[in-house]
Amino acid sequence: MPDEDAEDYDVRMAQLEAAEDMAVYVLWALSGRQFGVCPTIERPCPYLPGRGTDPWGWDPTGWTAVWDGSNWRNVACGCGSRCSWQSPSVVHLSAQTGARIDSVTEVVIAGTVLDPSEYRLEGSLLYRVGGDWPSQDLSKPLDEPGTWSVTYLRGTPPPAGTANLVGLLAKEFLAACNGGKCRLPRRVRSVTRQGVTYDMVDPTDIYDTGKTGIPEIDLWLSAVNPAKLQMAPVVR
Repeated sequence: MPDEDAEDYDVRMAQLEAAEDMAVYVLWALSGRQFGVCPTIERPCPYLPGRGTDPWGWDPTGWTAVWDGSNWRNVACGCGSRCSWQSPSVVHLSAQTGARIDSVTEVVIAGTVLDPSEYRLEGSLLYRVGGDWPSQDLSKPLDEPGTWSVTYLRGTPPPAGTANLVGLLAKEFLAACNGGKCRLPRRVRSVTRQGVTYDMVDPTDIYDTGKTGIPEIDLWLSAVNPAKLQMAPVVR
């Protein structure tokens, strides 16, 4: 491939990736920021009878460690001493307050990956099948003896077919970027051609309604976010 063609290809790919990223962000925001899953690593502190206030055991009113992508953070363990799930064979994955846990991708105990048949996720509760969860030594880094972690996806996956709408919107962004014909609203109130005036929709009206002006996408937005919420409601 000549250098000029390779350069044009790189430019086109960069434009395509930018259009896709913008389409994903716009649909995520307009749908109320309610869809999307994020990987999370957690070092649970299981309830161990007889451990008392051992600094590396779990106190029902204590904390667990959650990786936020750059740092470990202390997050309150579940719902405190009122819960009935306190058992050596079950841990309450805390995630974020009110966050849905989609699936567990991996459990690692002392550097060894646990077979998926040895645990089961029910809501935010992770059960050990045929045994108990080990203690957690937070004074040691992961993969050392006495440490273990759970990697899971938290959040709500987009509904089936959403990827097609992302592609549709990305196509329009790409056309607009290249100066081609696109279906996105423009800042034109009216156009007069050969003595005939055509009224155009003011794009500020579309922005106020939280829609794109593309019927297929706006129908989906009306279905998943009829109240035009800015973000999913949270009960604290």
